[in-house]
Amino acid sequence: MTKTSTDIQILNLCARVRQHPVQHHNLVTACATFSKWDELLLSKAEEQGMGPLLHRHLASLEETLPDSFLRGLRFLSLRHRQANTLLVQCLRHMLELLEEEGMPSLVLKGAALCRTLYPDPGLRPMRDIDLLLAKEDVQSAHAFLQKKGFRASTAAIPKDHFHLPPLYHSVDGLQVCVELHHDLFPNCPPYYQPLPFAELYPDALSFDIDGVKAYTLATEEMLWHLYQHGFHAPLTYESYKLISVADIVSLVEEKFEEIDWVKIKSVYPQLFKALPLFHYITPWNDEVLKIIPCNKRAIPSEVGERFTGWPHFRLSEQREKGLMEILHHTFFPGQWWMLMYYSPENQLSYIWSRLVRHPMHIFWWIKLYWNIYIKENSLPAGDNQKTINNRVANVKRLAVGMYRKFR
Repeated sequence: MTKTSTDIQILNLCARVRQHPVQHHNLVTACATFSKWDELLLSKAEEQGMGPLLHRHLASLEETLPDSFLRGLRFLSLRHRQANTLLVQCLRHMLELLEEEGMPSLVLKGAALCRTLYPDPGLRPMRDIDLLLAKEDVQSAHAFLQKKGFRASTAAIPKDHFHLPPLYHSVDGLQVCVELHHDLFPNCPPYYQPLPFAELYPDALSFDIDGVKAYTLATEEMLWHLYQHGFHAPLTYESYKLISVADIVSLVEEKFEEIDWVKIKSVYPQLFKALPLFHYITPWNDEVLKIIPCNKRAIPSEVGERFTGWPHFRLSEQREKGLMEILHHTFFPGQWWMLMYYSPENQLSYIWSRLVRHPMHIFWWIKLYWNIYIKENSLPAGDNQKTINNRVANVKRLAVGMYRKFR
């Protein structure tokens, strides 16, 4: 079992809004044996979206921490609070515009959580704003917002992508990125249970943004979306960050009595099977443990480790590992990640996921890239000699193309 370093352990324990006795004791113990309070921990906290939460938890401890470190945390917290104020200001403006056009929307992820879950909006750092709209509205909304001063990205996005090209808007010097979604999830492996806007909107929860009424996903659907987005994303997507752990843990503990656990178990069983795994990052409180029996499970190995194989990282980014290590990380990722990603029912199902499901998943991506490079490197055939020459050229181009992609 891989031992978690103390700095990562401290970050893990702070991935939540509320403290409780067990978590607090573990945090005090970890801090008492830690001495490297330097810029490295600050940079790790910022990388994981954890600066404000780390400040919230450590500032309340009686332990004496270096003033310079606490000042750095305080600076990160103030910066995120200021940025979130401008982001929410942009969100409010957008919702007003869309409401005037009769286009309902649902606010997703951090933009909703910072106003509905976190006691201080600045505790939940945000990079962008995500809105879900009906498929019949999303193109019109995208064009309408451009007329109102939002600038569309020129980056190429597939026609069937689950959101349109990002929109940008400047608010007091801050460039705010907005993504308009017509679906919650992309249409590629691991594939997702569809949740259309028409089914989500009737159960939406409302919240206030300085006098403007906004709507977001019901708690069960919010948990499902947060889990899928953070811990069950396509292998090429960005790895989860600890702020995603904080979102789920805090939402479960805050809304524990309101959550429809029967619905979670029956409609979103993959989520329910994944929830015990968060206990090994930051421990659930006693109330949650009555529903999620974590203490009866053996602690999985490589707790918290991300998927680090191909295609998440290009081979050119992993040269120092060597071929065997790359193959190992690609086809034999850690136990905690396997359980989190594939949610096997039992030991036999876990073995099946390890030996069949995951390798087939990797081969799907190999096939996808292979087809892309065949299409990109193929040439039209002409007369017989030209056809032969072209075929030889195609083979050479394929070899070069595959080498450049996978090196």
